[in-house]
Amino acid sequence: MRIAVLVSVLSLFFFGLNRSVKAQTGWKQLSGSWNSSANQVYPVAGKERLFTLLYTGSAKEMAWESLSVDFRFEGRPAEGDFGMMLNVEDGDDYQLLRIAPDTTRCVLQLLHRKYGYFRMWQEVILPVKLYKDQVYTVSIVKAPAVDLEDWRPWKIIIREKKTGTILLKQGVSNDMPAFGLGQVGLYTTRPDIVFSNFQCTLQNPEQKHRELVLPALFSDGMVLQHARVNPVWGRAAPGSEVEIRIAGKRLKTRTGKDGKWTIGLPALPVNDSLDMEVHSKKEKIRIRDIAVGEVWLASGQSNMEMRTWQSDVSKTITQQNQDRRLRVFKQAQWPSGDPVFSSGGEWILADSANVMGWSAIVSSFGINLRKTLKMPVGIICAYWGGTAVESWFPREELAKDPVTAPILQRYQASLVHLEKGLPVETRFPWSWDVAGQSHTPGNLYNGMIAPLVPYSIKGVLWYQGESNTQKARQYEHLFPLLIDTWRKKWKNPELHFFYVQLAGYDGKQSGSEIASAWPQLRDIQRRILDKKEHTGMAVAFHLGDSLDIHPYRKNEIGLRLANLALHDAYGFRKIVSRGPLFTQALFKNGGASIRFRETAEGLTTAAGKPLGGFTIAGNDQVFYPAAAVISNDGKTVMVSSDKVPVPVAVRYGWANYSSEANLENSAGLPASPFRTDNWKLLTDDTL
Repeated sequence: MRIAVLVSVLSLFFFGLNRSVKAQTGWKQLSGSWNSSANQVYPVAGKERLFTLLYTGSAKEMAWESLSVDFRFEGRPAEGDFGMMLNVEDGDDYQLLRIAPDTTRCVLQLLHRKYGYFRMWQEVILPVKLYKDQVYTVSIVKAPAVDLEDWRPWKIIIREKKTGTILLKQGVSNDMPAFGLGQVGLYTTRPDIVFSNFQCTLQNPEQKHRELVLPALFSDGMVLQHARVNPVWGRAAPGSEVEIRIAGKRLKTRTGKDGKWTIGLPALPVNDSLDMEVHSKKEKIRIRDIAVGEVWLASGQSNMEMRTWQSDVSKTITQQNQDRRLRVFKQAQWPSGDPVFSSGGEWILADSANVMGWSAIVSSFGINLRKTLKMPVGIICAYWGGTAVESWFPREELAKDPVTAPILQRYQASLVHLEKGLPVETRFPWSWDVAGQSHTPGNLYNGMIAPLVPYSIKGVLWYQGESNTQKARQYEHLFPLLIDTWRKKWKNPELHFFYVQLAGYDGKQSGSEIASAWPQLRDIQRRILDKKEHTGMAVAFHLGDSLDIHPYRKNEIGLRLANLALHDAYGFRKIVSRGPLFTQALFKNGGASIRFRETAEGLTTAAGKPLGGFTIAGNDQVFYPAAAVISNDGKTVMVSSDKVPVPVAVRYGWANYSSEANLENSAGLPASPFRTDNWKLLTDDTL
């Protein structure tokens, strides 16, 4: 789906011996003096202590897929450090892969240079030492789509050049914006190092000298939303005319002073394969194999990111499941302090072996949607494990809201501290608001959602909340605000938003060490259904694992999300899309009558076992296990306990992980956990 061309700097160095790098077109000196010889480049010893070199074959918004360079020392290895500069903004703002040998070991570090100092964000100890006059290669490469070694999307590899022996293979993520985008270069503090064979593989090298540019979302294999206007946008020379040609139509506009342009494609019928051309002046971009069908956006954290091969969905993937009409766009994981135009990504077809590397829930959702709709389906995947909901907000929305303003204030205060080199907040969970982390408030919206707006989508699939359980009450405000914000950004107040209620987990991490955190957040997710229209929730507490925060069972979750979409967005009203939801509690005669909706043909229990999972309490707020019986009307449960003669509150499935709650409807869909009271909880005071 992409064109990846190897751009080698090897050819740039055949200028004779001891030629100054200043004269070369492939490099720009940032600090210190550099020379080149044959296929080598090296610093010139002098008064300078820092040598940095920018590769001009890269650009600030150009995506790359791999970097590599050979190096050797002419002196003792322990005399300084060196490495590759990444995402270079200027000479004092860049990420750095630094290798620092000493007499006993070798350290690989990832650092951010800004405000005149380095701030380290990852460190790895090499298991071996590096030696004088030995040639080594350091590479940064994309991990395979199906990577059984590591879940992280990038790998750093150091090997001996002569033997090919791997000395280090380390999976890494963009915890800071480093890998896959932006300008790159070389760095060293030692004048006795020689670099050679620098190579940079660009994702779309043809864009480098072109004024006409599209975001990565508009690329081969893309899916457009059918029966709806589809905005297409990009950049070109200021004041120039831009024309799009597709399906026999020609549409034109003119760029503004900033070079930006947008054209709305008229609604298109379902189609398996179209081409589109974008013209401006003498430049042309051709996008091939465009499908027109249904488009969804999948986002959230690690349980949405969890791969097909890691789950029970893998058992459903066979040669017969391979389907060119099912496609995903894998948005690159990229945090950013400011909204970006594009941060990389690619469309992948389900007829590829890469499908096992897709999100498990996305795979299940897409396969089940395709079975019924019989038209192309595209799912844009923009998720990142271990992220809080505030990471996915535009910062201006956090600033405007009185509840979320303190989050942004903590972020802004941390910026001041970092600029001055002062300590920042380290107490969890407030430390999550500190700048310089992937999950910093607003960072993932800026880097991963802003590049997608306003691409036409039918709705959003969301699985997130684990990282907000320690501030569960805050989620009651944040999550509906996120729904409103995204609907506003897409200018669609009826944008479907289907989400997964947290699965069961009691591993004493991520808030599950607090008795009320996970059940409270689940109950908040349930109650949002009554606050926001065009929403739906897939109940998943019974699909969890008491000790694994990433439960294996994902196929059923994808199916439930697909049924919500089919029922609500596509009008398949005969599908039972929801499990029982609490609506009313009446307390009388020493018991409680609990009323439900979404009961299908009546309430029942899983596997016909006795009903469990209910507790009941009086005014003393002490809960006891309760007897529970389904009434003859099939919509009510009678709850009581001899220990509570005058009950005032009932809870169901109220635990981090509940194996007893087994109420479901006749379609086998489980009832959501709930509580009837509003008594104070341990996670109420964390706003």
